[in-house]
Amino acid sequence: MRNISGTFVVAVASIPPMRLLLAIGLSGLLGCASSVRPQPTTPDSRSHRSVRGEEFRVLGASQSGAGDAFDATLLFERGIAHMRQQRCAEALTELDRLVREFPTASVVPLAQYNRGLCLQRAQRWPDAAAAMTAAATTRDADLAHDALFRLAAVGASGASPAWVIEATDALQSRSLPMTITDRVELFARRASARLAENNLEEAEREAQRAVAIAPTEDAVHALDDDTYAAEARVVLGEVTRRRASAVTYRVEAPDAEAAITRRVNLVTHAHLQFNDAIRAGNPDWAAAAGFRIGEMYRDLYDAIVEAPTPTEWDDDQRRVYRARTAERLRPLLQGALRSWELTLTMARRTGITNNEWVRRASEAIDRLRAVVAGGA
Repeated sequence: MRNISGTFVVAVASIPPMRLLLAIGLSGLLGCASSVRPQPTTPDSRSHRSVRGEEFRVLGASQSGAGDAFDATLLFERGIAHMRQQRCAEALTELDRLVREFPTASVVPLAQYNRGLCLQRAQRWPDAAAAMTAAATTRDADLAHDALFRLAAVGASGASPAWVIEATDALQSRSLPMTITDRVELFARRASARLAENNLEEAEREAQRAVAIAPTEDAVHALDDDTYAAEARVVLGEVTRRRASAVTYRVEAPDAEAAITRRVNLVTHAHLQFNDAIRAGNPDWAAAAGFRIGEMYRDLYDAIVEAPTPTEWDDDQRRVYRARTAERLRPLLQGALRSWELTLTMARRTGITNNEWVRRASEAIDRLRAVVAGGA
């Protein structure tokens, strides 16, 4: 937007992408509440895989140890019995003693794995990571596979991207057996870890590798679990969203029109990518995508309406600029509101509970409704 004879108009160069953004916005957002498949109400292979980072899995209760085998086995089986009753504190007492007193017993890797499960449940992230790392040293390929994927999950939950990269590097270097779904998860977790490091190029590259394994909706739905296919698509959208946010608009800048055009084009592209994530059909990641779509609309509005103005402008000129741009860009706020409303509708229909993105959408709606109603 430029100051022309005391008035403020939308630059011609920015009109087509702005209209495209709004058109895509409504049609894409409507998909939030219709394209997501409801979660099953009974456990199946899909839901089992999707909670790898949270569920309990008891391994090897019948295996015996070496050395003082009876004592090692007894401690292990006592620990497992406590875990089956969801008594992790008692289980850790038995398993910690086993690891401490019988460090060479063959059952130790299994004990470490199950210790890691309890420590993960208690959100003792460094201890859980150490236990899973120890469990992964086993020659048992299946146990090593599960321990390394658990280590990656612990890294994601504990906000430690380095653990995710360590685990997924080991999975690849050791050539452990992996299903197609495993490979999608591996690259999606790496993508999220790189995103957490704000390494956008690597995050994009890893996410693209995950998407390439299951590039279509049919391919995603054929996986044992759609969680990580959706996660990778959200990462792609988030990379583009961050690039859009980095584009700064200044009213008096010579490249002001180009800045608006570039930012709108990036927002439009990110919106399409988030729509792809929604179509993957995973409700939790669909909620993340729906929230981010609305957030992009609101951020674009703020970036233009609250843009730095020329220092020579007085208060009246700034007030006129902000009032006029706010009125012209009101559809962006309406698009944000619609996105968040549809996200909540989808969440209610699919039974999502305790989801960060749903909570954030609900809070954002309350704030934005007041702004829209007040004519800001």
